[in-house]
Formats: sequence, structure tokens, C-alpha cells
Amino acid sequence: MPLIFAIVPVLLIEALTFWAVASWLGVGWALLLLFVLMALGLVSAGVEMQRVGRLAAAQRISAGRLAGDYGLLTAGAILAGTPGIASSVVGLLLIFPPTRSLARRMLAAKLIGSIENFGVRSFEATNAGRSATSYGSFVDPEAPRSGEPAGEVIDESEIEEWTRDIRPEDFGGKPGDRE
Repeated sequence: MPLIFAIVPVLLIEALTFWAVASWLGVGWALLLLFVLMALGLVSAGVEMQRVGRLAAAQRISAGRLAGDYGLLTAGAILAGTPGIASSVVGLLLIFPPTRSLARRMLAAKLIGSIENFGVRSFEATNAGRSATSYGSFVDPEAPRSGEPAGEVIDESEIEEWTRDIRPEDFGGKPGDRE
């Protein structure tokens, strides 16, 4: 998808948010709020990254949570540093621990679902998901189904005896004779 389809809605949301705040508080206060939110987001992202790093060093959080927290903190810092009131608010929500935890759980559930769907689609696309071709069976279809073996049972000793003195004539001809 072209990047323009993602940028236009974001710019529209930011412009409408700034217009709403400026008409409510005034343009000067809206600009001040914009810069305060940006600064607050960047400073709090740095503080939270240090806190999460200390928790990781003390081995008080798992590696998966650490990766998720750093990813969300980075996304939050980028959004908070982007000029715009709406993006700064979303960035702050990703930076603060309670809302970051909610976002991490929601994203993890969505990722698990995506991986499961990918696994199912991969299985169905391979031969493992298709029914196998049957080349028959060694069971006599006329034999009774009483649980006893159908037909003659061949022991291992009989197979060894047959293969000990096997000759080409046993197969209906000599090695050079081809019909």
C-alpha cells in the first residue's frame, strides 16, 4: 500500500485535533500544549526505558516482556516526538506502564492468532493437508473381520529362508531374458 494512504489520514486527524484544541483553549495554548506533550513524552520514554532496563538487569521480567516493552516504548517515543497532539497522546499511552501492559497483551493475542492462522494456511497449502493416495492393502477383502489375521501369516524365519537361496529363475526368467 502506498505510504500516501497512511499519511493523509494521520495528517487529517492531527489537523482536526489541533483545530479542536485551538478553538477550545486558543492557538497559543494549543501550541504550548503541543510542545509540552512532546517534551513530556520524550522525557518519560527515556525514564521508562531506564526503569525497564534495570528490571531486566535484575532479572525481574521475562525476555518476551522486555522485548515487548522496549518495542512499545520505542513506538511511544517516536509518536510522542512527532509534532501533533493526537500522536503525542497515543505515544504517552504507549509509554505509561498500565496502558503499555494493556497494549502489549492485545498485540500479543493478535500476534498469536496471526501465527496460528499462518500455520493452518501453511499446513493446508502443503501435501500434509491433502488426503494420501491409497495403493490398496495386503488384507484379503473376502476374509472375515473377527479380529484374527486375515490370510496367511508369514514369519520372519520363512522370509530369511526364501532369501537365502533365491535364484533369478524364481522370478520367471533369466537375467538376460526380457520379454
